[in-house]
Amino acid sequence: FDSFSPVPIACASLAQVHVAKLKDTGRKLAIKVQHRNLRESSTGDMLALRIAVRTAEYLFPEFTLGWVIEEIAPQLPKELDFCNEGRNSEIAASHLEGDDRIVIPDVLWQF
Repeated sequence: FDSFSPVPIACASLAQVHVAKLKDTGRKLAIKVQHRNLRESSTGDMLALRIAVRTAEYLFPEFTLGWVIEEIAPQLPKELDFCNEGRNSEIAASHLEGDDRIVIPDVLWQF
């Protein structure tokens, strides 16, 4: 890259977006960067969340949110897989092609 802003322009729970420029063309890019060590820490985070929810369910029988853990757990690895996200982005772009109201950024696979 010719430039890469260290300050993110957007942030989410799993990643943040930085502005960069390609060295060859000067093309302005939005680069999505996963939070450091997220993949490694997510297993422990899910275990802690599971324990907290199960404890709350035990102490407060009317608290029935265990199903949320069962929904999140299998989805988290997919959310951490930016290649999967890129493929889904391209599929969405193909379905919405021709609708000028919607802009879906190109995925630059070489990066």
